[in-house]
Amino acid sequence: MHVPVLPRLALVLGVCVPFEPLRADAPVVSEPAALVEAAPATETIIEPELAGHLQFLSSDLMKGRDTASPEIRIAAEYLATRLSTLGAEPVGDLDGDTPTYFAHFPLEFTTPELEGTELTLTIEQNGAVREIAGKVKDDFILVPRNLAPGAIEAPVVFLGYGRTGTGDEPNDFDAVEVKDRIVLVLDGLPPGEKPEDQGRRNAQVSGASSFTKLQAARERGALALLVVHPFDAEEPRPYAESNPFALRMFGRRSMTLGASSNEGTPLLFLEDHLRDAIHESLTLADDPLTPRELDGTRARFSFASTVELIEDRNVIGMFPGRDEELKHEVVVYSAHYDHVGVVNDEIHNGADDNGSGTSALLEVAQAIAQGPRPRRSVAFLWVSGEEKGLLGSRWWSEHMTLPEGFEVVANINMDMVSRNDPNRVSLTPSPEHPDYSTIIPAAIAALDLEGMEADFDADQFYARTDSFNFARLGIPVIFFFAGIHDDYHRPGDDFEKADVGKAIRISRAAYRLGWAIAEADERPRKISPATEEQDAEAAPGEEVRGDR
Repeated sequence: MHVPVLPRLALVLGVCVPFEPLRADAPVVSEPAALVEAAPATETIIEPELAGHLQFLSSDLMKGRDTASPEIRIAAEYLATRLSTLGAEPVGDLDGDTPTYFAHFPLEFTTPELEGTELTLTIEQNGAVREIAGKVKDDFILVPRNLAPGAIEAPVVFLGYGRTGTGDEPNDFDAVEVKDRIVLVLDGLPPGEKPEDQGRRNAQVSGASSFTKLQAARERGALALLVVHPFDAEEPRPYAESNPFALRMFGRRSMTLGASSNEGTPLLFLEDHLRDAIHESLTLADDPLTPRELDGTRARFSFASTVELIEDRNVIGMFPGRDEELKHEVVVYSAHYDHVGVVNDEIHNGADDNGSGTSALLEVAQAIAQGPRPRRSVAFLWVSGEEKGLLGSRWWSEHMTLPEGFEVVANINMDMVSRNDPNRVSLTPSPEHPDYSTIIPAAIAALDLEGMEADFDADQFYARTDSFNFARLGIPVIFFFAGIHDDYHRPGDDFEKADVGKAIRISRAAYRLGWAIAEADERPRKISPATEEQDAEAAPGEEVRGDR
């Protein structure tokens, strides 16, 4: 797209080109789709600038921008400096009484260890005491995720099959007090209660899933859940064979949010020889359906792991809206700026993933800074830890650093926007998705102005990028995504393969979209495609409304 010479030259010289400000009585309409064409500063979004950002962020110097690495700190400083240059207000953590562009979040590097991870049951009957001891791998397995190192010890209660029914269906968790207890259950459901279709979804809905039972135990305050095969099961596979991934996690370092490390409830799968040893003392097989307390029975579970506490940073700045009534409503642009670092001695530069989205947001921020301000406020959030499980966006969404009284009304997320067909981009949520909203038709209109078409083939990625952490709070979102390619999470994701022109067009469309959302009368809302069609039919007769 042609860019006028004067704005381009002015940007190179660092001069702000004045734009005609919006009048206080400028006409607006209720939906953002009708406003995308009016976005006033698209010409400030240009290829040389985006290319410069991307080339630096994806250079070998940055060593793949791994989460919590020295290089990701350099990238954060780069982003914060750009926000400062553009005049964005810092809305991150306070340094004394002064807000900064950085929003810190805690992380833990955890390495679970086989040695020292043990389970001991102590059964006292008629003055006699018996201990049944087991070690992880040989006698039981567990998924060692989000567990704090140390030991828990408590009385044991038996809940039969641990059914979690509602209404007239049996719920074994309501039969016996489980708070501050360790719960023992049989795997699956009783033979007569098994659903006809033993698919995964039915198993979870019916309560046959061990993870459904774990959730019920956690909600009622249980300290751990022990699962064993039913006594009448015909030679079931050992848990270690059916869940090999669990054992592979031991000895490997993983990253989690520091604040969530103590939230996990241990879920242990006991092998049959341990189950049979328990039955010898408690004769549970004689009445496997009846929940009951096991008098004189206690369990002690010890979990061994090494934990390293660290910290990383999100980067955030905001441009306040011009409307005093609406400026507390915030449209948040987001992109993750971390990648996977160095893998097997090879630098994974992450140009597309997600140097492209990171650089695109810098261009959009410049357009917001240099054009007339919309009515609502617009914030720019770069998050780290996406590659480790959406950690930075999860923390920020749960600990928002916006000024008091400000709330997020929409999120526009850009993740991988510089590869594949130059004229197409995927959007999610699709019209078939339950979170479809007024944002989507506005995005389609914005893309059309940039000569691009929208595809709705990305719903499978909806929960795999940072917008999901806004969506789970009920905030309308959109995810711009150019698709997977052969260099995804490989060393070949380099700057030279990025289609900067495509990233620019998506950036302009995303800018139009965010500006329109921030300018419209109403905040985004969920709709159905049918509602959208009805609104379109009614639009010609609607009265154009003025500014509030």
